[in-house]
Amino acid sequence: MSIERLEPMTGCGILGILKCLAGISGVLPLIHGPVSCSSGHRLAMLYADVEPLLPTTAVVERDMALGARDKLREALIEAWRQYHPGLLAVILTCATSLVEEEYESILLDYERQTGGAAVLLDGSGLAGDETDAPGAVYDALYRKLRIVPAASGEFLALEGLPLTDYNRRDNFPALWELIETGIGCRVTPGLFSGISLPELSADYRAAGKVFAGLLWRRSEPDSAAPFGAAGSRRFLEWLAGQTGRRGLTPHGLDAYDRAVKELEPLAQKLRSHAVPVAIEAAGWYGYGLADFLTNELGCRVLLCVDRAHPKKPERPICEEFYEDVGRWELVELMKAFGARLVFGSSNVRSDDNWDYIPFFAPVWRTEEPIGALLGYEGALTIANRLLKLAEGAP
Repeated sequence: MSIERLEPMTGCGILGILKCLAGISGVLPLIHGPVSCSSGHRLAMLYADVEPLLPTTAVVERDMALGARDKLREALIEAWRQYHPGLLAVILTCATSLVEEEYESILLDYERQTGGAAVLLDGSGLAGDETDAPGAVYDALYRKLRIVPAASGEFLALEGLPLTDYNRRDNFPALWELIETGIGCRVTPGLFSGISLPELSADYRAAGKVFAGLLWRRSEPDSAAPFGAAGSRRFLEWLAGQTGRRGLTPHGLDAYDRAVKELEPLAQKLRSHAVPVAIEAAGWYGYGLADFLTNELGCRVLLCVDRAHPKKPERPICEEFYEDVGRWELVELMKAFGARLVFGSSNVRSDDNWDYIPFFAPVWRTEEPIGALLGYEGALTIANRLLKLAEGAP
C-alpha cells in the first residue's frame, strides 16, 4: 500500500520549547507573535500538570510592517510586574523571527530595569521543528544559568526527561529506583524534570549529567530507555560507564537475575506467537521498547519515532521503521502491518483493530492505570499483557 506522507508526528519548535520549559518552575514563557501561537500550544503545559500560563505580545499584521519592539518591551515589563519570574523566556514565532529586531538589546534593557533574567529562544520553522528545539533550549539555559560539567559520585541527573512524558508519575520513580539499586547512584531531577529557579539546587549543580529523553540523540543508542531485563541491564551498564563506575552493584546484579528468572518463562511462550506490535513514541522510549519486544520477547515490531537516532543500533530492533509519520497515515501503516497491540497516542487508538496501551502524548481519553513500564517490573507487565492477548485470554 502506497501512502504519501501528509501528516507528520511532530509539531513546530514552540511545542518543543514548551515541553522543556514546563518542567522548570520559575520560568515564564512569553510568546512574541500572534495570539494563535500561544493559544494553540497551551496543551503542552497541561501535559506536565502545570498552569497553562502562556502570555503573548499578540502581534498583528500592522506590527509586522511597523515593528513590534514597543509591544515586546511593554509585555516584558508587565510580565515582571505580574509574575516576577526567575527567568523570562521570550519565544520567537515564524512571524517575528523574520523581522530584524534587536531582541537581545531589548532583553538586556529588561534585565537592567528589573534585575530579572531573560533568554531568547527561537520557535520558528527557520530554527527547526519540535525535535530540534530541546537541544537549543538546553544549550541556551546551560549558558544563561552558568551550569558547569560535574561528575559527583553521589548524584546523577538525566538531562532531557520532561514532565510532559505520558505516565511519568509511574515511570520516573521506577527509573530512579532502577538506577539507585542498579549502580548505587542517587537521582536528582534534571533540567526539564522539575528544577526550580531562580536558584538551581546544589544537588543538581553537583550531579553527574547524562542525556536522555528529548536530548537522547546526543548520547548512544545503548542508552535508550530501559525496557525489559536485558535492556535495563544494558542501560545500567552504559550509565555506570558514564559515571565512572565498574558496573552493577551486588544488589543490582541480584535484581537482574531475579528479573531474568521471572521473565524467561513468559518470553519462551511469547516467542512461539511472534505477536505483531506497533509503537508510536519519542525516540528514547521507542528504541528501548522495540528492542525489548523484538530481542527478548520475539515480537514482530513496527516502530515510528519522532526523530531517528543518528547512529544505527547494533541489533535489529524492528521489522518496519518510520520517522515522523502520524495520525491517519500511521494508523493505515499499522493496519497493513497487522498489529494486534499498539503503544502510542490517542491519534492511533483504534478499538476495532487492536489492543491499545497509552504511551505517548496526546492521550485524550481517561485510561485505566497501567503502572510503570520501565525496568524489570515493567517488563513483566508488558509480557503478561502480550501473553493474554496471544492466548486469547479475556
